[in-house]
Amino acid sequence: MRRVVRGFWGPRRESERELAVRWSALLARLRDIDATVFGTWQGVPGTGTDTGRDTPVRIEHGALAGYLLKDGAGDDWSDQKGLALALSTPAGCPARVGVNGTGGGVSDHLPMSVVLTITVPDGGPALPYADILRAVAETWDVDWGEVTGTELQLALEDDGRVPGQPCAGWAGYLSARRAALLAAADLPLPMTAHPTDHGGVLLDLSAAGVQEVVEANRHLRATGALEPLPRPMDRPKL
Repeated sequence: MRRVVRGFWGPRRESERELAVRWSALLARLRDIDATVFGTWQGVPGTGTDTGRDTPVRIEHGALAGYLLKDGAGDDWSDQKGLALALSTPAGCPARVGVNGTGGGVSDHLPMSVVLTITVPDGGPALPYADILRAVAETWDVDWGEVTGTELQLALEDDGRVPGQPCAGWAGYLSARRAALLAAADLPLPMTAHPTDHGGVLLDLSAAGVQEVVEANRHLRATGALEPLPRPMDRPKL
């Protein structure tokens, strides 16, 4: 089974150290969720984390800041597009996981993001994807986030979703102003809402079928909670 967990936000200037602290906090929270899956990371060839296949990446923020600097070295556009990091789990892990993201940029058209791609083989661990999305949303203070798979992504596109449009998948996250738009609306079943840090809300649709998730997204769009950030973007969250 393949799931993609993503969080997005707009321009927000942050230093290498601030970004590294966020990365370290996210990786620590993922480890707490399931250490057998998220306990060890390795670098990705061609990026600043490429330390060799057999050398684990240290998740302390001091070490991670060095990787970010390597990726941004000599790049005159790093203040606009941000600094990137990419990691993966090693061979032998019970699930194949890749995580990559870019933060600290102030481009008014290029959103910042963190993306986890998780592939679990048959008989592998049952992961709490809503908790994984919560970890991404809270450590990065994102504008919106989602948990999707290929079948669901195609169904949402068939229903009219365009690339980059906020949505809620098997789980969704809405920042505080988006969540406020739901206050006067009845959440469709089987959707549950849970408060989070920064005033946001985590929407759990893990018990829903694909078509139920599609219908829930129609309901959420009607409230205005899934409107994209205005372009050109002038703030990190709606």
